[in-house]
Amino acid sequence: MARRREFKPQELANTAWAFATAGHAAPALFDAIGTESAGRVREFVPQALANTAWAFATAGHAAPALFDAIGTESAGRVGELNPQNLANTAWAFATAGHAAPALFDAIGRESEGRVRELNPQDLANTAWAFATAGHAAPALFDAIGKEAAGRMDEFKPQELTNTAWAFAKAGHAAPALFDAIGKECSGRVREFNPQNLANTARAFATAGHAAPALFDAIGRESAGRLREFKPQNLSNTAWAFATAGHAASALFDAIGMESAGRMDEFKPQELTNTAWAFAKAGHAAPALFDAIGKESAGWVQELNAQDIANTAWAFSKAGHAAPALFNQHFARRCDALADEFSVEALTQLHQWHLWYASERAWSDGLPGAGLLARCEAAFRASKTKPL
Repeated sequence: MARRREFKPQELANTAWAFATAGHAAPALFDAIGTESAGRVREFVPQALANTAWAFATAGHAAPALFDAIGTESAGRVGELNPQNLANTAWAFATAGHAAPALFDAIGRESEGRVRELNPQDLANTAWAFATAGHAAPALFDAIGKEAAGRMDEFKPQELTNTAWAFAKAGHAAPALFDAIGKECSGRVREFNPQNLANTARAFATAGHAAPALFDAIGRESAGRLREFKPQNLSNTAWAFATAGHAASALFDAIGMESAGRMDEFKPQELTNTAWAFAKAGHAAPALFDAIGKESAGWVQELNAQDIANTAWAFSKAGHAAPALFNQHFARRCDALADEFSVEALTQLHQWHLWYASERAWSDGLPGAGLLARCEAAFRASKTKPL
């Protein structure tokens, strides 16, 4: 793009927007637009700033200097941004993973007083952006929660899911909002795609918000559509129902059967979370545990400390032997991660050790004595009851 200096700001923004919207990869073009735009952000109208950030984030094209420049410029001009520009700018920075605390502070203050102007997509995207960026904004979340709760019938399934996910992710209590989302979603689960079904259940479970009618509806709808679910959706659904303590025997049977035949599609954490969920729910699934044990054995070196602890705890809680998994490779991985186990994880490992070495009378494949001693100490200090 040798003639980029001849482009007006609006033309630079529109070009980036067009390529991002078309999903057409053009790294050299985006590099050129980014370089040219970063030095001229003061010439951009507010919508051009928002559209440029949105385009680079949508294209997944890293441009830290450009985002720094847009962030600084936009923070001082948020009053000129319309509601969609505010939401899109926050969404773009969160999606790009570009820290901009001053910009988020400014957008938060501005949006808080204008929530009535935001449409459902803008409300959902704004909450999602702040939650994803990890930027605390309690007053903004209060305002969004109050506004959204009274307009649920205007929200599309994706917007309902994203709003619930955002409030759960942010750890922002909003019982009236969750009640409203739960009621609205319960009657519309057939409109939800598999990811929406799984993520909605996960959001309510994460938030600790009881919604039995919603979980019943999601359970019924999901059980008949599991072939459409990706492994992450299967794992998240099981995790959500187990965490919420919502009984759904038919759903767990269906998830177990579907998952067992698709183990090679699962990522390590998805294997771990699935095992944990079935153990937590107390749902017997020997064929599934056989399949998870066999598949996980090949992933041991990819498991982090929490995954190791959760997997061990799950098999011990389920009382399911997995000699292909719990062997010297597993023991060496435990020892290699010894300094990374949390107190909770050490406690889980001790519970596994009690079952593995005492109840099962096995001794091969145990971690080193030093780690086992720390596990016992953590267990005793926590006063956790044996399995």
